[in-house]
Amino acid sequence: MQKLYDNKDVEILAINLTESEESKEKVAQFVEDFEMTFPVLMDTNSELATTYQVGAYPTSYMVDSNGHIQFSAMGAMNYDLMVQQLEMIE
Repeated sequence: MQKLYDNKDVEILAINLTESEESKEKVAQFVEDFEMTFPVLMDTNSELATTYQVGAYPTSYMVDSNGHIQFSAMGAMNYDLMVQQLEMIE
């Protein structure tokens, strides 16, 4: 995701399902360790996970400029797949 954020004209908002984590500090350490420069928000009460019916971790959504979900993927995605899906939205 960092490579996509660095190389494409996209905004990334990562949502951490914090309720399932050991601590918020561990999340912050993970973000720092992997040098993530995009926002990583904390879903402390799993409200977003419930709203978007997240059933697998990670789950990714690509949202267009009108706020509509154009693509979703359960499980890990690689850079090439992210670029391919982004190009289909553009």
